[in-house]
Amino acid sequence: MITINPGQADVNDPANLIFGILPEQGSIEVQRDAPGKLHDWHKHDTDETLIIVGGAVRFFWENGERTCKPGDVINLPAGDRHGSEALDDGATYLIALRRLALALT
Repeated sequence: MITINPGQADVNDPANLIFGILPEQGSIEVQRDAPGKLHDWHKHDTDETLIIVGGAVRFFWENGERTCKPGDVINLPAGDRHGSEALDDGATYLIALRRLALALT
């Protein structure tokens, strides 16, 4: 089940945030979407965690929709259909290719 945890991540200390979510070996992705960028309905083969660090995004899934802002953490289980649209100021977010189970604040 997709979960959104508002304000869970402290985006005021980006270095601490990045090093806190990096796997022991591997990487994370930084995504920047221009205003209006639409990621239409899709799903992933692996769990993902998104952390909004700038702007805002309208995130939608089969059972709902929510506007996500800096500090919000979205947990996406593999196979769950979802999509997003960057709002007026665009959106920047971190993507970890796994479910994060740690406290980020």
